[in-house]
Amino acid sequence: MSSGDPPRPPVFTRKGGGRVGPFGALIVAAATDPAAARGLAGAYASLAVAARRRIIEAVLSDAVAEGISASPALIALLAVEDDPDLARTIADGLNAAGGDGLRSTVVPRALLAGDEERGGVLLIRPLHGTFVEVLALAWARADGVTHAMFDPLVDDSAAAGHIARLPEGLRFEETPTQLAVDVLASVLWSHRLKHGSLPPGVERFADLFGIPPNPLLGEL
Repeated sequence: MSSGDPPRPPVFTRKGGGRVGPFGALIVAAATDPAAARGLAGAYASLAVAARRRIIEAVLSDAVAEGISASPALIALLAVEDDPDLARTIADGLNAAGGDGLRSTVVPRALLAGDEERGGVLLIRPLHGTFVEVLALAWARADGVTHAMFDPLVDDSAAAGHIARLPEGLRFEETPTQLAVDVLASVLWSHRLKHGSLPPGVERFADLFGIPPNPLLGEL
């Protein structure tokens, strides 16, 4: 198999019996397993344009054959597609599927520790199905944000596990998202005034904080 050919995924077995076709298996996995969705996107992104087009066609045809929605797999491919024509093809496929499989089954939530002097936060925002994106930060008033981590795709059941990557000694509790955002907005203002930029990953959640491009130039 040449480097420009699509990968050959395994054949899965349905719980109720029968076999799922190669790309049907990827579609099923991408809908329930963040690692599978990331793996699919990564493998797809490494292929040439012609091979990527064949992947899209195979996903669409197998979804129809298996009677499942192609949307979860297509949204993973769209995230890494930079060719306008292929992106349009994927978007057309999503429109044809009517967004089936993309409705989120979880709600936004936040875990907060400490206060504006010293603390941490975990913001969890729904994407589709049970998939969420996570922003985890810890800070100290004297230093600003000391730890920053962004996970673009994780299952909601594993989201709170990101607390383990923040400093010990912080006691996190479920809190209203708006309260966590209010505390974090103050922390981020202080951090940016001190360091001149925002911590990595925050830009994906910037719409929550209303921080303008350059507060040092009076755009407050």
